[in-house]
Amino acid sequence: MTFSAGIVAYGIVDSSIAASVGGGLAGVVAAAMMALAKARAWAVDTSAERRRLDDALQQASDERTRYLALGVAQREEHRRRIRDLEAERACLQQRFEAEKAALEDDFASRHEQLIVEATETALRLYHAGLLSAPTHTAEAQIVPFPQQQPTRARATEHPADPTPGREATRDRGAARP
Repeated sequence: MTFSAGIVAYGIVDSSIAASVGGGLAGVVAAAMMALAKARAWAVDTSAERRRLDDALQQASDERTRYLALGVAQREEHRRRIRDLEAERACLQQRFEAEKAALEDDFASRHEQLIVEATETALRLYHAGLLSAPTHTAEAQIVPFPQQQPTRARATEHPADPTPGREATRDRGAARP
């Protein structure tokens, strides 16, 4: 830039138009070169973006590490809870079995005691004459089977010839009240 300004000044002092125009063009070319260099540096220089990318990658790595650590902690907490539940279940099972055994023993002793008391009461009533054997026996009532209705095919084939066994059972069922 300074060189082109010097050429322009020399052209003016020497009254040379060619030197003045050449110096002006050299200045424009120098300014364009400096502008292109700045534009290239602005377009191509990615150091700031690389720093931001490195920071973002580091942050993502830290986040992934935290995520994995939380996953491991959660799985371990789940295992601990399962172990606690299994221990509690075993304790409750033992307690249940102990209570069940105690209730069965209590039931057995009360059951035996009730049997003994009932037997003693029956013997006292028998010795006192309040309990006697039954004097008469009732006849057992026989309930007859309901009569089977003949189907149409049977009724049309043998209407006058009933089965011999059925007639006898019908008579027996009808004879009894």
